Amino acid sequence: MNITEYIENCGGTTFGERPVNQIDALIFSELTYLNYTGVVGWGKPAHTLQSLAEHADELTVDNLLPKSNRRLLEAAAASERFKDVKVGYFSERNDETKEIRYASVTFVLPDGAAFVAFRGTDITILGWKEDFNMAFRRKIPSQELAVDYLNKIAAETEGGLYVCGHSKGGNLAVYASVFCDPSVRSRIIAVYNNDGPGFHDSIFELGEYKEIEDRIYKTLPHDSLIGILLFHTQNYKVVRSKSVLIGQHNPFAWSVEDENSFEELPDITANAKIFDNTFYEFIGGMEEDDRRKFVDALFTVIGASGAKTIFDFKDKPFGKLHKMRMAFTELSDESKKLVLTGGKQLLKLWFRSIKDYSDE
Repeated sequence: MNITEYIENCGGTTFGERPVNQIDALIFSELTYLNYTGVVGWGKPAHTLQSLAEHADELTVDNLLPKSNRRLLEAAAASERFKDVKVGYFSERNDETKEIRYASVTFVLPDGAAFVAFRGTDITILGWKEDFNMAFRRKIPSQELAVDYLNKIAAETEGGLYVCGHSKGGNLAVYASVFCDPSVRSRIIAVYNNDGPGFHDSIFELGEYKEIEDRIYKTLPHDSLIGILLFHTQNYKVVRSKSVLIGQHNPFAWSVEDENSFEELPDITANAKIFDNTFYEFIGGMEEDDRRKFVDALFTVIGASGAKTIFDFKDKPFGKLHKMRMAFTELSDESKKLVLTGGKQLLKLWFRSIKDYSDE
């Protein structure tokens, strides 16, 4: 079963009867992708998941997986386990100039504990550009926003804190938990990183990381392409996914075994390890300034297509490809060389991703 079926089959048990588990954390991570703008604001929660279901049409517009997210919300709203979870403190910032695509929201459990959840990469090209920026920036603006958000939520709440996210959101969850105020870090019960990429530099030797290390739970699908990017630890749980390639990143493809656990596998696949090594060597073999130039050149070409979201490539794709080719010819010789050495492989993966990461 998947996470929606988990709620339908196991949602009759409250959090008081069965403690929080990693499946719950993935559900809250996925619920960050709902479009809360205009429905949930900053401030004490005025909605429960049950009441939010009445706004399903608004919440699932401009989503990566609108049908799946609507079913998830409606299942949660009808379940004893999730219906009374309060939702509030929604925060977002979108800034093309500073290349920021950020959102977070907090879910408050009936016992007062808070799930601080960070949104992952969405359907926008800006969101993907921000992800690629991690390859050459020691920190990105969204990471700093995440630290500030976690500190603010700690000041607004009194119970224990769970921190979670999927994709980029998983990276933000770890980063915020490591660099938040020490008093906040001491209140964190667990950090759930669901297939989130690693970091530009290794943060794993920092005292702040070691302080919270045994409370961080990273989960990867068995053929992961995202969660193994950049510097990461080898301490993770591997989950069977029913999809392939980048489609494995889709939380709805992750296999749930029973009411408390995913269907686990002993390790990621050989293909995932090959991709990990290849990307690590590719990035590691470039000077930091060259990484920045490569990413900027790559997204200059992609941006020339006029597409604002990954799904825009479905509309007149050949015309967009023509615009991208023209933009490539206008790059400097240095940028062309950088794009040609690595861009072909990454662009191929990009376009395959659009097809494979489709809604159910």
